[in-house]
This record gives sequence, C-alpha cells and structure tokens, in this order.
Amino acid sequence: MKHAKRIAALCLAAALFLTGCASGASGSAAFSPENPVTVTVWHYYNGPQQQAFADLVNEFNETVGREKGIAVQQSSQATVTDLETSVLAAANREVGAPEVPNIFAAYADTAYAVDRLGLVADLRPYLTDEELAEYVPGYLEEGAFSGEGTLKIFPIAKSVELLMLNATDWEKFAAATGADDSAFATVEGITETARQYYEWTDAQTPDIPDDGKAFFGRDAFANYMIIGARQLGVELLRVEDGAPVLDFDKDVVRRLWDNYYVPFINGWFGASGRFRSDDIKMGNIIACVGSSSGAAYFPDECILSDTESYPIEMRAYPCPKFEGGEDFAVQQGAGLVVTNAAPQEVEASVEFLKWFTEAGRNLEFSLGSGYVPVKKEANEM
Repeated sequence: MKHAKRIAALCLAAALFLTGCASGASGSAAFSPENPVTVTVWHYYNGPQQQAFADLVNEFNETVGREKGIAVQQSSQATVTDLETSVLAAANREVGAPEVPNIFAAYADTAYAVDRLGLVADLRPYLTDEELAEYVPGYLEEGAFSGEGTLKIFPIAKSVELLMLNATDWEKFAAATGADDSAFATVEGITETARQYYEWTDAQTPDIPDDGKAFFGRDAFANYMIIGARQLGVELLRVEDGAPVLDFDKDVVRRLWDNYYVPFINGWFGASGRFRSDDIKMGNIIACVGSSSGAAYFPDECILSDTESYPIEMRAYPCPKFEGGEDFAVQQGAGLVVTNAAPQEVEASVEFLKWFTEAGRNLEFSLGSGYVPVKKEANEM
C-alpha cells in the first residue's frame, strides 16, 4: 500500500514538473495577477506614432495585462539609429549599457546581428498555423531569416509609399493651366506635370529667366530604382547561389534616368531639406512621394520667410507607377523582436504582440500612425 502511494506521489510530482516545463509554448502561463511579469519594449516612434503606441500599451495594461498579470513598459529611443545603437550596446553588454529589453523594434539587419549573439527568441512555437494564416504572408517571410518554419521578427505594422500633395497651391496651378490630377497615376505623368509647373512658375516673372519652381521630390531614391525596375520587368539586384547579380538593363535604366535625373537637372524636381516634407513646408516643392508613416508629419502651413506664411491642406494619392508597368510597390517598416529571457517573459511578450495585432486594434494603430495593418482582415476593413 505504501509502495502504491509512493508511486502515485511520484507520478503527481512528475506531472506537475512537466506542466511547468511546458509553460513556454503551450499557453499555460507562469504569470498571474498574484505573480505578475513586466515586459519592456524599446521602439523609435515619435510624435503621433508614439502617442498611438502608448495609448494601446496603456489600454493593454489596464485590461488584459491586469487580468493576466502582465505589465508592459514602453520607451522611445528617439530614432531608428539611436535604437539600433542602444540595442547592440545592450546585447554586447557594453559598460554602462542597460539590460537587453524583452522586445525591441528592428529591421532585419539589426535582428540578425542580435540573433547571432543567441539573444533572439523564435516565436513560431507560440503561434498556431491558424493564427499565422491571419497575417499577410510577405510580412511573416521577413522574420524567417533563420530558415523556413521560424519567426524572429513579429510584424506589427508596415508602411507603403504615397504621393502627398500641397492641395492649396496645386489648385492655383490647376485653375490657371487646366492641369488634372489624373496625371499623378504614372511616373511619366508626374514628370510632365513637373515640367509644366516649372514653366508656369517661371512665366510669373518674365523679367527673370529660368527661375521656375520645382514641383516634386522623393524621399527614397533606392525605392524608386528598385521598385521602378520591377514595374518595368527587371530585378536590378538579385541573389543567385548566394552571390549578388546586377541586371542593368539599358532600356529600363534609361526610363529610370529620364524620369528622375533629367527632371532634377532641369529644375522640375527638387530636394534640399532632410525630408521632402521639409521642402513642402518651405515652399520649394508642392508634391512628394514618401512613406505613409510620414503623412503624419506633413506640414499644415507653408513658411516662405520669417514674416510670410500661409495654411495648406494635404491630399494623398497612390504612389505613381510606370506607364504600362506591373503592380509592384514597396513595403517597409520595422517589426518587433523578442529576446531570449525567462520563459514567462517570452510568453508574456507574445501575449502582448498577439493582442496588439488583433485586426480592429491593429487597424486603430495604423490609422493613428500612418502604417498599414499586418493582418488580412484588417486590410480588408
């Protein structure tokens, strides 16, 4: 009898031990309101984006976090560069560096560098196939850099490029010349409109030759080259057998040249500030292609001098593509990386990420920050 009781006790102990060991990916959390866990998040959001993120973190802490015993602490590291510097310093345990956060925002290069130190958690075991199927597949592929079946960058929001317009000054030009915004659908249309705008502004001062104003500018030259070439059927730079291969198709590159460098040389395009929104604010251009997340920073006034300024309104359009080209567009934006920590901290981090990317909530963050949601359902709303 004693022997049977001893066996039963050992079985119970073993069952309890195995239950505790399985807490990582099984969903049986090792945290509770009585035994809470704190999750730290480092990001680079500022302004409206930081406020949108902070509002949702507060909502999580006051609802699901309180119910389950998870407290999320978020901290902005100012810029992407500052964030990368802080993360790498913490990961390499540099003198004076803080502890590595539970979650940090990162592009693939930083995530890969931290992963090589053995500090990045694979989140794939924490999500079912059904849960993964809810996300846009391309957004998950970025996080599988350790091989198929892994997930080391969790997508929370992506940005695309938009054409943003100073509609106030555009209306003056359109009324005077009959210009139509249907031209914004193509790259060639933008180039032609920019030529017309330069000539129209130049004609305002007939006694001063060649003083026309630029119409348009771009924030990301690389995006124009890579995506423009894809639209025209060419992949400028690809990898074959682990080596980079350059496909510099003459006709395609000529079209890229004619719709970028030629307009710059002629003064139809411009770029003088750090961002093209700066140029719009100073009245140097009236239209630009930039990240959708940058729309929140579009100026609400044009400042010509210390004493002269006037309000302007923004209008947004899809990013122009090459006439007759295929439908390619850039998607960019950092995901969130979870670091290897205590099992309950990793599980609590995933709990927060799942909550954050629920369709309605992710859409709410997207609308407040200028990003695109990562779930299929949210993109269809």
